[in-house]
Amino acid sequence: MKRTFERIAVIAAMPSELQHLPGLPHLPQTSDDTWPSVTWSQGNLEITAVLCGIGMIRAAAATEATITHHQPDAVLNFGCTGAHRRDVNVGDVIIGTRAVSHGTAIIEPSGVNRYWTHDGMDPPEPGKTGLAADPGLLAVAREVAADWTPDAWGTRNPSPRVLEGVVASADVWTQSHAEIEALAERHLSLCEDMEAAAIATICALHDVPFLTIKDISNNELLQMTIFDPEGTHLPEAEVGRRAAALAGRILAAIADAE
Repeated sequence: MKRTFERIAVIAAMPSELQHLPGLPHLPQTSDDTWPSVTWSQGNLEITAVLCGIGMIRAAAATEATITHHQPDAVLNFGCTGAHRRDVNVGDVIIGTRAVSHGTAIIEPSGVNRYWTHDGMDPPEPGKTGLAADPGLLAVAREVAADWTPDAWGTRNPSPRVLEGVVASADVWTQSHAEIEALAERHLSLCEDMEAAAIATICALHDVPFLTIKDISNNELLQMTIFDPEGTHLPEAEVGRRAAALAGRILAAIADAE
């Protein structure tokens, strides 16, 4: 690994996701700070885990505060996400090669939703939109995932896989099949979340290496999510657990390399 990382920040949206991170001493106390965090050491690596809450604005603000106050050498994001392809199932883990804000768009008079880069230029070709993951972190993720298999998600997916691809982000949970397919065609995205691209954008502004790891919690193309006040559509025992496991392996590999 060419870069040396002494401090890494791990940002997750929900306690139900963060709780699964290996080595986490305890969940951040949510009443103590705007952006609750906990810091510990793993070998010579200092790790700070931060809860950002759900959504692009909260994720961006938390990342700015994390970089300012903790000065990490890199930022790792993980959590749950919804699939953009029929062959991506619950429990599958996505190593994010890119993160794109798919809500960056113009809705034309005709009603067509067109991806826009705010600069008057034609948008990049599919698969090149958004921001690329840090090559060094991506290499570590690939190495530690090579001999690892995610846990089964019950009978719904007894053999989860590790995949690589684009993570699309917005303050949107897309259930329309047509809209999901349009997003996947536009960005070659494998999944969507509500934080990764915002975190990636702030990291890019500060030249801080970034990587996102996601696990699939729903696939609207296969089974529509039924939302409920108790949150059973995002079961705490499952969401983020496999992404957390891979994130833990990445942190361990970095700590061992120091």
